[in-house]
Amino acid sequence: MTELEIKIILVKHIMEEHQEYTLGAEVPFQFGERRADIALLESGYLSAFEIKGSSDNVKRLGYQTESYKKFFDYCFIVCEKENLNEVRKSIPREFGIMLAENKKIIKVRKSKHFKMHDKLSLASTLSATKLRKLNSNNKSKSKSELCENLAKGKKVGEIRNISRMDFEEKYGVVSRILRQETTSTINADDIYTITKTPPSTLIKKTLTRS
Repeated sequence: MTELEIKIILVKHIMEEHQEYTLGAEVPFQFGERRADIALLESGYLSAFEIKGSSDNVKRLGYQTESYKKFFDYCFIVCEKENLNEVRKSIPREFGIMLAENKKIIKVRKSKHFKMHDKLSLASTLSATKLRKLNSNNKSKSKSELCENLAKGKKVGEIRNISRMDFEEKYGVVSRILRQETTSTINADDIYTITKTPPSTLIKKTLTRS
């Protein structure tokens, strides 16, 4: 299957399994160097889903998982039957595994709850504008300096909560639209909906209606 086909199956599974949630696709983290194929925020916990189809190379997967542990609460690899054994060998046992097969998602292994997050990684997803508002030292010019100052001034739990609220602000509106407008059938347009963050005018309109 293609990555898009697996995304569609995964999002459909999430929508059937959960009621209140926020979804994002191609979610950037670690200063934009990495992207989570699908991210799920539920009850304040953020889960990442990295998709590896049967034709994907998984040799660097073990190395890539380290960055996920620094930012996300739960981490899963979603693969196919053909590369399941290879994925098992490539990732740490603390990572969860899901199998995409026959247009369904099969849970193979649970994810550990990761708590040892990296302050800089958590702060890296915040905009420079938001970072300046949170920083007492506004003399910092670069985003990396702003992140470093925030990391020095706040505990990891505080920055984690800020980053989760930021995710909700970015993807909450499009996720509500997805839940309201989508039937039992998920298509490529639905995936695109949660890939792009909405314009500020759309967010304002939605907040006014609610």
